[in-house]
Amino acid sequence: MKFKGTEAKILHNALEMFQKTTKLTAEIQPMPYYAIDEPDAIIRIALQDQDMEWYFDTEVKNTLTRATLILVALQLQKFHRRRLLVTKYVTPQMADQLKKMNIPFIDAAGNAFINEPPLFVFIKGNKLIDTYHTERPTRAFRPAGLQVVFTLLCNPGMENKPFRKIAKEANVALGTVGWVMRDLKQMGFLIDMGKRGRRLVQKEELLKRWVITYPEQIRPKNLLGRYKAINFDWWKQANLLNYQAYWGGEIAAAKLTKYLKPQIATIYTNQPLGRLILDFKLKEDPNGNVEIFNVFWNFKQNWQHHTLVHPVLIYADLLATGDDRNIETAGIIYEHELARFVRED
Repeated sequence: MKFKGTEAKILHNALEMFQKTTKLTAEIQPMPYYAIDEPDAIIRIALQDQDMEWYFDTEVKNTLTRATLILVALQLQKFHRRRLLVTKYVTPQMADQLKKMNIPFIDAAGNAFINEPPLFVFIKGNKLIDTYHTERPTRAFRPAGLQVVFTLLCNPGMENKPFRKIAKEANVALGTVGWVMRDLKQMGFLIDMGKRGRRLVQKEELLKRWVITYPEQIRPKNLLGRYKAINFDWWKQANLLNYQAYWGGEIAAAKLTKYLKPQIATIYTNQPLGRLILDFKLKEDPNGNVEIFNVFWNFKQNWQHHTLVHPVLIYADLLATGDDRNIETAGIIYEHELARFVRED
């Protein structure tokens, strides 16, 4: 096992609850050396009255949401042995989703899914007695801080600009930048090289952290309204540049990949909505197929698709839906548009 703290507590509690609810043996095994893609732990599960055992490369996650599920699934695919997810709590709905995706899991409430014939376990609905101390998120992953991180991720080299410039581009107060940069340095995402400036590192992990936090910390706060479009094909002829607006989410992904058939139109703008709503005959509807968000950044997008938001945001929008097809498309966008610069440390 390669970690301590909350994750270690989650793993030990999950193994204890699994053994209580199933009467199976479940224990941590010594960790061999892996050059890359090392699991958090190796778990042995055995039938107590039979000479049968299974070994699992294990990923431990503090929390599991629909937005993070694809990231977990991608990590588990890299492992050498059978895979196992261990987390603090899996809701009944998430348990069904994990079963559908054939991702084995156990949690600290005693819920589990393992399908390794002749071994089959599926338990859901147990409630968690939470004895965990939940640390308050660092300021870098609160709304204003996330705007700074987004600006840094979308603009390579921005970390070396004066704080006043970063604040303007991120659309935050000047003081915000100072404490976000200190937080990023403390967490190992920013290196201060003295006269040679600053350098953003571990960008792949930083992007993951941003994507996980974005759906709860930024997205709801910037929703301007939800509307119904009678003829959903209107977007194919719409030129949002005339409205100082950008496509995000499914339509942006469809334009980028030619792979996805959009069901929801996501628009970002910082302009009054009246003309856009009138011209495209949008009707206010809390369950409508058009969602409009405020532009929460202030930088000019430095990429060739002028009608689309930055691919970091397209990627996050898709993952936030939890839809299988959107998640698959997010993976395509990651490989084609994001991987080349987030892996450059």
